Amino acid sequence: MADQVDVRICNGRVFIGGGLVEADLLVTGEKVVGPVTRDHPVRGRTEIDAAGKVVLPGMIDPHAHTRVPGYEYKEDFTTCSQAAAAGGITTIVDMPNVEPPTTTVKEYEEKKVIAARTCLVDWGHFVSPTKLDQIPAFAESGATGFKIFQVKGGYPHDPRLAMDEPERIYAAFSAIARTGLPCLMHPFNQGLMDYISDVTVASGKPRDFVTFSSIYTMDVVWRSAVAQVLELQRETGVRLHLLHTHSQGSLRLIRRAKADGAQGLTCAVDLKYFQLTDRDLREQGPRAAPGGFITSDPARMEAIWTSINDGTIDTIDSDHAPHTLEDLERFKQDPWTGPFGSPQYDNMLSVLLTDVHRGKLSLATLVRVFSENPARLLGLYPRKGALLPGSDADLVVADLDKEWKASDETVYTKVKWTPYRGWTLKGKPVLTMLRGSVIMQDGKVTGKPGYGRYIEGVPQRV
Repeated sequence: MADQVDVRICNGRVFIGGGLVEADLLVTGEKVVGPVTRDHPVRGRTEIDAAGKVVLPGMIDPHAHTRVPGYEYKEDFTTCSQAAAAGGITTIVDMPNVEPPTTTVKEYEEKKVIAARTCLVDWGHFVSPTKLDQIPAFAESGATGFKIFQVKGGYPHDPRLAMDEPERIYAAFSAIARTGLPCLMHPFNQGLMDYISDVTVASGKPRDFVTFSSIYTMDVVWRSAVAQVLELQRETGVRLHLLHTHSQGSLRLIRRAKADGAQGLTCAVDLKYFQLTDRDLREQGPRAAPGGFITSDPARMEAIWTSINDGTIDTIDSDHAPHTLEDLERFKQDPWTGPFGSPQYDNMLSVLLTDVHRGKLSLATLVRVFSENPARLLGLYPRKGALLPGSDADLVVADLDKEWKASDETVYTKVKWTPYRGWTLKGKPVLTMLRGSVIMQDGKVTGKPGYGRYIEGVPQRV
């Protein structure tokens, strides 16, 4: 080992081998050299004092909506990646429901040009497989993977991207399986949602965002779609990553499929479903939609937390989905066609660290679902998602004891609001490093647009 390295992170506890170790961490160039004992003589050209704090692998989120191109008034690659850096997230992958939607290689290449000059964290892009002839071309061009929406309606659920016919999904799964790339899916029984909506409103319920949220989160709307999709995955062997798995019935089906030996099947849950409460919905309105109906159901919440802790749920992702407050007024007027979703990056890690403090999950589980497993999904582990010798020096230094209150005034997201406004949180990222460079320190993002690198798809055979 050299007498001097570029960076030595001193006096902290480093997450290695599934737990925290009293050690210093050495970094040279863009890579982790490894942990050393406190008395090891090697010096760092820069030394960072992490006393009283923990050093974790950088968080990885494969579910971002940067809103580029076409909706930059909501968010862009710079503001999205600044919010990510502020929240300890070092790698993101964004989605194709933009304008124009990413349905051809031409649109994909144009989006990459924009991101390459404006994103300050590492980034990838999931493209739409609605045009079957484009699937092999996407793979050859380096697409990170694919994203299918079964849900449709108004933006962000773009009907041009919706695939809810089983024969179309089967054809897309078959073509994607041949590429070895992951296919993310928003499972949803749109026909059942429409029918229940019509019946509910006809019975006298108001056509408002509360009624919408209650129907949108119904277990049967999700589990009926998941039941069919699991059979199509079994037949085609596609690497399928199911999103929004907050349904108790969906989790039961996924757990059974995994126990029966399903290969290439993973799933995620995102915060808005199992964190936002009915009180948030009452007090914040559309900012908290569609929250509340899951968190008020003890059996459903137990199923989610059990699935996170036993590994049935592989990742917790963000569905970072910024909309302006003006957009949310349109949602309030007609929830069935108006946009909904919430920005998550600035506060997501702190929300989960608060759950660690409350004993809902361990720190090791948090790292597994928010760093290690997302890296595995993308074919990047242990280059990312770990602090091993040779890993990218992507890390977050966090103060687990820091108690603070989330507010709209401190977020980097362009829409300048958070659904966690007023929440008292315990645990806060205080430094984020990407490939050996500090991109956030003490709440101030210092990373430069264009520093992020593209994450090319990694074929993995089931």
